[in-house]
Amino acid sequence: MTATIAMALWGAMSSIASAEFDNVTLQMAHIYNPGEHWGDVADDFKARVEEASGGTVKINISPSGTTGDWPQSIEGLKIGTNDIVLQSVGALDRYGSIAGIEAFPYLLRDVGHFEAFYYGPVGAEVFDAIEEQTGFHLIGASYRGARHLSANREAGTLEQLAGLKLRVPPLKMYRETWENLGASPVPMGFAEVFTSLQHGLIDGQENPLEVIQNVSLYEVQDYVMETGHVMGAMTFIFNGARFDQLSADTQTLLKEAGEAAMKAGTERMIATEADLKANLQEKGMTFIEVDKKAFAAKLDGYAKEFPDLEPWVEKIQAIE
Repeated sequence: MTATIAMALWGAMSSIASAEFDNVTLQMAHIYNPGEHWGDVADDFKARVEEASGGTVKINISPSGTTGDWPQSIEGLKIGTNDIVLQSVGALDRYGSIAGIEAFPYLLRDVGHFEAFYYGPVGAEVFDAIEEQTGFHLIGASYRGARHLSANREAGTLEQLAGLKLRVPPLKMYRETWENLGASPVPMGFAEVFTSLQHGLIDGQENPLEVIQNVSLYEVQDYVMETGHVMGAMTFIFNGARFDQLSADTQTLLKEAGEAAMKAGTERMIATEADLKANLQEKGMTFIEVDKKAFAAKLDGYAKEFPDLEPWVEKIQAIE
């Protein structure tokens, strides 16, 4: 071991030893199963925090929606039954309009643009603005995979999309996006999606490929339209007031561990997205290429419908 490396390791251990971590157990909730991608991200965060704090800061994870669905879990942050929720940034748009930026259609060009936004200064500004508006503190961002439309009939053009009964999350941005594209969006909790597709109550839904695979939607759908309309981000959500009660060292630890776990999740998702497509094709799903420019053109000027978001849209689109 070189003297430089030894000094660096000693400095890191000395910093941890001298840190004033809270002796605390934080309750985390999420709706994902252990062993799935987001369950692994949560476990990674827990391991990083507990190792770096020497076990002083512990995280207790309630997976698989055992404490409620994601809206209930976020409400749990407000009443103190949860300390951390792993969920998408856009899940907070019911508390503040700026969080809706995560689901704004055709905002991000590619994964490189995603990383330049969420891992750069503009991303930090957006997270600060969301906290100011909602009271929730966000740590880290991880690429969810591009959201695509899946359906039990082909709907790869705007003409074919017309009238499609499409399940959307119960969030304003998703509902209005698909209304503008000509579909008939149906806000619905995700737990109802499989049976609703099975019984023909809806014709389709939209989500990343990882979700389509994990809940076996290939059993009730035949087509994936590669709309790529949203490149969403997951994050760790805290009650801002509760987070502020923690010591500065504990806050720094959670920030550094959370950002590292989320970036690692991005890398794994990028590496597996092509495999997810191949697996769904093996399950019998047909992938349809979509004219994304036509879809985006149909939404031209859409930002004007969201005055709080319009300056952020312009700022994010300008990122090189």
